[in-house]
Amino acid sequence: MPQRAAPESAARERPWYREPMLWLVIAIPALTVVGGLTTVVIAYLKSDTVVADEYRKEGLAINRDPTRDRAAQRLGVGATLGVEGGTLLVRLEPGSAPTPAQLVVLFSHATRAEQDRLVTLRATDDGRYAAPLAPLAAGHWYLELSPADRGWRLTGEFVDRFDTLTLRPGTVP
Repeated sequence: MPQRAAPESAARERPWYREPMLWLVIAIPALTVVGGLTTVVIAYLKSDTVVADEYRKEGLAINRDPTRDRAAQRLGVGATLGVEGGTLLVRLEPGSAPTPAQLVVLFSHATRAEQDRLVTLRATDDGRYAAPLAPLAAGHWYLELSPADRGWRLTGEFVDRFDTLTLRPGTVP
């Protein structure tokens, strides 16, 4: 008659993969690695967008830099924007500023940074500036008009679309 092994020796003879404590020791670091990698992927795919305006830090406060706004006000620059047949047209009133060869318009969607557009306009024979402009998505839009050297700027906003938009330098502190 064969001898039976004691219950203690049967527990010792189990294969390693049947030990619950071993799986607990392996699972905690493995889940930590998976959670960390998931966090990195989420942070990369849903990253915050870069702030498009000029800001400066003074102490603990972050303030908008009005230098280019003041320059437009001092020079007396103004502009009228319009869209005709898929073309963005700008009539610039340069005031005392030199007439630039190009203007740059940045269209910034208020909530969807992937919709933002930068349009470079070139001077036409009739004194305006023109560039093709594909239709903009519905929503709240901010725009910034400046020369290519970024010496001054005019800002404005509109909701959904505009036919004509007049930009004048605002009162800047």
